[in-house]
Amino acid sequence: MPPSKPRTRLALLDLTPNEWKIEKLVPGGDGFLHLSDGKSAFASGALPGERIRVEEMEEHGGYLRAARWSLLEASPDRVEPSCPVQSECGGCDLMMLDYSAQVRAKQGILLEALQRTGRFEQLPEVRFVSSAEHYGYRSRIRLHVGSGGRLGFYAAGSRELVEIPGCIVADPELSTALIALRDLARRYPRGFEPLSEIELRVAPAGPRVAVHLLPADRGFDLSSAFAVELARRFNVSVAERASDPSQDQRFPLPGVELRVPGGGFTQVNWAVNQALVHALLDATQKSGALRFCDLYCGAGNFSLPLFARGLTGLGIEASRPAIGAARRAAKEQSLSGARFIAGDVRTELERLPRGERFDLAVLDPPRSGAREVLPALIRRAPRHLAYCACDPVTLARDLRVLCDAGYALEGLTGFDMFPQTHHFETLAWLSLGAGTATPH
Repeated sequence: MPPSKPRTRLALLDLTPNEWKIEKLVPGGDGFLHLSDGKSAFASGALPGERIRVEEMEEHGGYLRAARWSLLEASPDRVEPSCPVQSECGGCDLMMLDYSAQVRAKQGILLEALQRTGRFEQLPEVRFVSSAEHYGYRSRIRLHVGSGGRLGFYAAGSRELVEIPGCIVADPELSTALIALRDLARRYPRGFEPLSEIELRVAPAGPRVAVHLLPADRGFDLSSAFAVELARRFNVSVAERASDPSQDQRFPLPGVELRVPGGGFTQVNWAVNQALVHALLDATQKSGALRFCDLYCGAGNFSLPLFARGLTGLGIEASRPAIGAARRAAKEQSLSGARFIAGDVRTELERLPRGERFDLAVLDPPRSGAREVLPALIRRAPRHLAYCACDPVTLARDLRVLCDAGYALEGLTGFDMFPQTHHFETLAWLSLGAGTATPH
């Protein structure tokens, strides 16, 4: 998606072409085309190959955006959305696109980012792992809280709350939990007032349903009748308060089990996440790596399976609750030698002894990428890098830095973690070229 710039909204002029033919989807999920005058143009919700009539547009300096448009010629891949509020809710922006076409579009989005932002002219073959489940796959949803205890998602590009009857891409148990929360809102009309958001999560190995509360400015009284009733029905945690370790949710991984505290991060599509972890383990085995460093390790989604395979090393993560859960999981499952450090990832990486070496560095940064840790990582020069990213643009930016430092991009696999949306995960595998980027 292009960066936000000052914009001018224009009524269409006679000299402005008002019929656009969409060329492709680009990072951010918008339809894109080049106009005859060379300008770039974007239309949210328009699909590749479609002709649209632009009824109102916004001028953003170097590009145009359709603010309002009507469909003249539909793509053969356009389908009727399965959700009654898809056009209002900001979540499933590709639900009107046939699933196989969604996967093709995401491959194109990844290539676009790598070629445009990363300036890669030659790339390894890009594989893409589809999701077996196109609906009911989400194990986690975050709901915004509106006045009167209304619960829903924000409309695209706004803070307008869209109440949802349920969520067809979420695990059915989460929709059942949403019904229970609405029942509590009726019984305790002011109970939700201190909250800005509520996260619901279901775990395959239990405790089954957890509710994580994010208060607004005011605090949340855990002794209130509403809070007591909520805790009676659900496994409840609040913001950054330490949660009871006995209430950690458990998620199966290859050869090991992940423990996640209240509010801890997990991938939303657990079947696809397991495929992602398997891919990392397979590549690691082929590389012969024996010692690793897992940066942004969370509760151990990659670290714990690597330890279970007999590798040694450590994980670094800023979230202390996540590191606490990783340590508990390692101890419970007798993963000897497992080491986890809580702290700023860049700072802790730089603090490691200069002589500490790794065959493999694993990176799973937030959407903003790993730019801040790359200089320290390059100085340590691990032979292999596995970079897992949820944003193709920041991934492409960081891969360019690594390849300019002597790494070769050897493998790229997309994982459709988020069917019905433009989002996906990518696993990139890099190896250090002979005689380049030596440690110093």
